[in-house]
Amino acid sequence: MSKHGLILRSVLVIGGVFAGPAAAGDLYRVNVIKCGGTSTGGDCGIFPPSPIPLDKGEVRANDKGEVRVDLEGAAPDTTYRIYVGNFAIGGGFFPRYPDAVCCRPIGTVTTRADGKFDGAITTPLGAEFVFPAGTSIAQPNFVFTYIPAGGSEQAVYTTGFAVIAR
Repeated sequence: MSKHGLILRSVLVIGGVFAGPAAAGDLYRVNVIKCGGTSTGGDCGIFPPSPIPLDKGEVRANDKGEVRVDLEGAAPDTTYRIYVGNFAIGGGFFPRYPDAVCCRPIGTVTTRADGKFDGAITTPLGAEFVFPAGTSIAQPNFVFTYIPAGGSEQAVYTTGFAVIAR
């Protein structure tokens, strides 16, 4: 075996030993955006533009069904209900999970005092939300809602992308 071949094999073996166990792969990864944050409107159906801040966010679902949420620059100490479904442009919200019955959230996330959240969605029973094996959802929207003091529930964030003028 050549000197270069031996070095390459050594690097591969050492790299394999120190890489550690493989993490579950992301099946779904998408940005979280503010409702009404673009000039196109209608990204959150009939809901008005979000009155609360969001710098950036992301939702990830892996091949074990685990869902993770990251939010930065969101309203501090705020609990958001999370639904899975689709919006019709200029129309309403159509739930897709856990069923087509309106309107059952899959759980909640609560930001810290710094407006950040990073972790799992908590179900109404206090467990970590996980999609069961065999779940298949085409083009899902994760929708974040909150209830302002004295008001009614409104969508404030959804998943998608927004091209922002710079």
